[in-house]
Amino acid sequence: MIGMAYFFHYRYSMENICRETEKQKREKKALERHDQLHRLFTEDRLSFEMERKRIIDEFFQDIKDKELKKKLRQLQAKWDKSMKNADSEHNRFVLAKKIFWDHFHENWNPAINEFDSLLKEINAPSLNKK
Repeated sequence: MIGMAYFFHYRYSMENICRETEKQKREKKALERHDQLHRLFTEDRLSFEMERKRIIDEFFQDIKDKELKKKLRQLQAKWDKSMKNADSEHNRFVLAKKIFWDHFHENWNPAINEFDSLLKEINAPSLNKK
């Protein structure tokens, strides 16, 4: 019995080690990609924009749900249009913050409230029984 416990502990530990190793590889790759994009941004804005659009298109190609893809493309177009007209770093930051909060209030907050209402409806019968 002790042998089985050791085996499962060893297997669990090895899975965690493999998971951590994969995570470290992904993090290293992401940091390298970020450094490359940062370098392009500071040295060659046109190349940066081309690479940014390529990465975004690559992301959209992996989305199977056509309706979700359409919504995300519209959100990206809204983002790109806003940032194009920003004129300065500070304005881009302010616009990014505004887009985030607008999206939160128009989409996330209503969805959270709806979910909260559904949970209250589900739990209401059990509350009345007490």
